[in-house]
Amino acid sequence: MAEVFNVLYLGQLADIDTREGNYTAEDADELVGLTFGSEGDALANQVKEFSPGSTGSSGGVATAYDQANDPSETFRIDGGPDQTFDASAVYNATVTYVDGSTAQITAVVFQDTDGNTYLAPEFTANADQAVLEAAPIRSLTLDSLAGNRYLGLTANRESADFVTCFTTGMMISTQKGPRAIQELAVGDLVKTQDHGFQPIRWIGTTHCVAKDGLRPVHIRAGALGINLPAQELVVSQQHRILARSRITRRITGVSEAFVAAKFLLDLEGVSLGAAGEVVTYYHLLLDRHEVIYANGMPTESLMTGEQALYSIGQDSVSEITSLFPDLMMTAGIPARPILEGANRKQLIARHVKNNKALHAA
Repeated sequence: MAEVFNVLYLGQLADIDTREGNYTAEDADELVGLTFGSEGDALANQVKEFSPGSTGSSGGVATAYDQANDPSETFRIDGGPDQTFDASAVYNATVTYVDGSTAQITAVVFQDTDGNTYLAPEFTANADQAVLEAAPIRSLTLDSLAGNRYLGLTANRESADFVTCFTTGMMISTQKGPRAIQELAVGDLVKTQDHGFQPIRWIGTTHCVAKDGLRPVHIRAGALGINLPAQELVVSQQHRILARSRITRRITGVSEAFVAAKFLLDLEGVSLGAAGEVVTYYHLLLDRHEVIYANGMPTESLMTGEQALYSIGQDSVSEITSLFPDLMMTAGIPARPILEGANRKQLIARHVKNNKALHAA
């Protein structure tokens, strides 16, 4: 249990606490019947980090963010500015996972004074918490109100991640709009920067425990440019991100180049994921190496280079070779220069020093 934990952002909704100074969320039933997340926009994309604000839960009941709001108590989301806690309520709810299966929970929902609404983890490792951690969540439906009279939100809660497969839920731009990567199939058309919509030829998955070089890289929404990525992007350390900036051109002589995610860790908003989690990495192979879009961020399809082939394993290499022998060559030619050595170090150092976005549209 910890005072820093993950929550799921549900949106800016109707105020559930219309009369301050008491412990009742009078209009909590206004949210009954609402569903958050969908097949094309999984709720798993809305994982945020909750941490104490400048006051935390220091006033009133010290172990909780007080619903009475006297004095005001603050928290932060993803390290942002103070948000003032307003109220919490509990709902009988249905969780739908990305595979379509469902489970029932009593969901703890809370708001700030601007109506920003979040699903909280449990404060003990109970059955509801197990449901939240069982698989990536597509959507949450608030079926009925279970309670609206509480002291507030318990400050120490379960800190485990909602999503156990880090890359599951990443949204890929396709001919049918953004789609969760785990819902894609061979033949689906993916948007590329250079060649329009291109069919997926092969999809692979790699399951492993996040340790050492297998820990994923988390790129916070907006960390690399305006709305880039649009939601937090989670990729392997070797996965390449497209750099496009004046600094890129000055150093390399080209306007765009690929940089492996592990080299972006000096940039604000880029960090390594926790060790010990189970990670599922997805690999999309097209006819050639392409610039594609994940959570709105220009990134790469699978390149059949030595490092990539090592990461997907010999069985996958054999499968690709037998099915698409020509792709081993065409998909091995990089769509953009790949920065290495001194150029890469200089690029990142200059972006850090000048506080410039890695990608300018």
